[in-house]
Amino acid sequence: MSSPVKPAIVLVHGAWHMPEHYSDLIRQLQQAGFEVFCPRLPTCDEAKRLTANMFSDAQVVRSQVISLIDKSREVIMLLHSYGGAVGTEALKDLSARERATKGFHGGVIHLIYMCGFMLQVGESVGGASLPRPIPEPVEREDATGTTFLCEPPIELFYADVEPERAKQMEALLVRQSGAAMTDAVTHPAWRHIPTTYLKTRNDKVLFLEWQERQIQAVRDAGANLTVEMFEASHSPFLSMPGEMVAAVQRAAERQIDASN
Repeated sequence: MSSPVKPAIVLVHGAWHMPEHYSDLIRQLQQAGFEVFCPRLPTCDEAKRLTANMFSDAQVVRSQVISLIDKSREVIMLLHSYGGAVGTEALKDLSARERATKGFHGGVIHLIYMCGFMLQVGESVGGASLPRPIPEPVEREDATGTTFLCEPPIELFYADVEPERAKQMEALLVRQSGAAMTDAVTHPAWRHIPTTYLKTRNDKVLFLEWQERQIQAVRDAGANLTVEMFEASHSPFLSMPGEMVAAVQRAAERQIDASN
């Protein structure tokens, strides 16, 4: 008898990053038996970013998810940083529970925010109510232009990553659409889909106190939320990919237990 097919993983990358930044994590997820999809977001694509925004990114992610659930696949979303906002927006009517009420198989069964923006309706990445501000860009072209980080990227993103690997990752960073930071979420996927939040204690982008504030806001809204803490900075997919794979496996197992 064949083993049950594991859920597909749709990984939504963060701002200034590309799927290549997540290659270590993707490889280890694949070794654990997961099929992984990580579409490149238009706001991080030099050929598209000047006309792209958060909604463009959400449509790309939504299309990727639909291509899987149309084949009756179950999907776990793995949302890093800015990718949390994109995933929050992209999934209206795509949860497995909502689809089951209409007689469809497959759907999104779990959200995993990996130090991600788990926003309320009306909030944007740049306009969220933060206890401390995210470092301001040194330079901004215009609403659809480039943003540059004011701190050295290694210190901001990769403080706990092996130095040579951090330099390799820094070299892969790309320019980012400014509009992505101001578009407000219109749909709270976490309200409809079981969710896990992976907190990062030493984060210098999404400070721990802000992660905890958004977790409390989501719980206050009545969402089903599991929280795990990691001794990591903003890129645990690089500093501890094995632990991230284990967290994904735990989330998948919780969904299996809940359905039995």
